[in-house]
Amino acid sequence: METSPKRPPRVKLLLLALLTSPLLCCGAIQLLEALPGSLLPSGLDFTLNLFEAEARVENHTSETFYLTPITTTYGQPDVIPQNISFRQRNIPLAPNSFVVLTYDSADMPLSGIAVCRTKEDCRLLAVDTSGGYVLDVYESMPSLEPGWLAAIRFHPLHNYNNVILPALSLLPIFLFLMWLYLGRSETEQAS
Repeated sequence: METSPKRPPRVKLLLLALLTSPLLCCGAIQLLEALPGSLLPSGLDFTLNLFEAEARVENHTSETFYLTPITTTYGQPDVIPQNISFRQRNIPLAPNSFVVLTYDSADMPLSGIAVCRTKEDCRLLAVDTSGGYVLDVYESMPSLEPGWLAAIRFHPLHNYNNVILPALSLLPIFLFLMWLYLGRSETEQAS
């Protein structure tokens, strides 16, 4: 009965590095998408943000509000995830400041922006094509529909993919470096 020869750990490390290399690509794309477009070269910014649009919301009140962009492209209200401080929804907007919300104008066009004081007290900031919105009087905005409020509550607050994928993308690099280290130590032992 023949036994198959054991593969040295170095070969296993190289195979694992190659098999996990898609994680490196996914993590790199995730990192690039999290960066503001102004930090990217013009060609790369165009490729990553081809249909990306922005909505700038200014707060001219003395209250802090929490913003969540919503789309109704697929029939029911759905949160448009944001990459601001790893938050996907309820983006804080301090008094006398502004925040820029991003969205995919082709797949998830902006239908409205939910402006909340508390978890229950939310209003609708109607949107148009201007891309710039001002919050002056909270009470003058219409109340948020229950379906929109349910969509906000259902959507996770934090986007852990922005941390997990880039961290996992280091795995193939680590495996490849271990493969190199074992190769070097084998050549040093041989000589």
